[in-house]
Amino acid sequence: MNKKAMFTGLLTGLAAGAAAALFNAPASGRETREKIKDAQVSAKLTAMEIKDNAAEVKEAVMRLVETAKKDAPDIISSVKVNAALWKESIEPHKEALQKEIAGIQKTVEDLQETLPQPGSKK
Repeated sequence: MNKKAMFTGLLTGLAAGAAAALFNAPASGRETREKIKDAQVSAKLTAMEIKDNAAEVKEAVMRLVETAKKDAPDIISSVKVNAALWKESIEPHKEALQKEIAGIQKTVEDLQETLPQPGSKK
């Protein structure tokens, strides 16, 4: 939802609420006019507050984007370096594990040759 539509909806709601209060209030004309003025001031203050909050959010998002643009290359570089270091550190273990797996496979093959197959008679 864009800001203009939200603002229009807010003001419409405030006006409808003020009109409902006007028609349902058992008050004199002077009291009703004062209430309308108060509601108008309140609506203006609310609108200004919403506008200020929207500006603050916009500024915060822009700061976040700038920070991300500034820090992203360093973070990416750090991740790449750490990944390369991790890859180097696991390489010896990787080779040892591959040798261990090959040994286990050889043992399984030897056992399969030695043990009788199911369904065969000895």
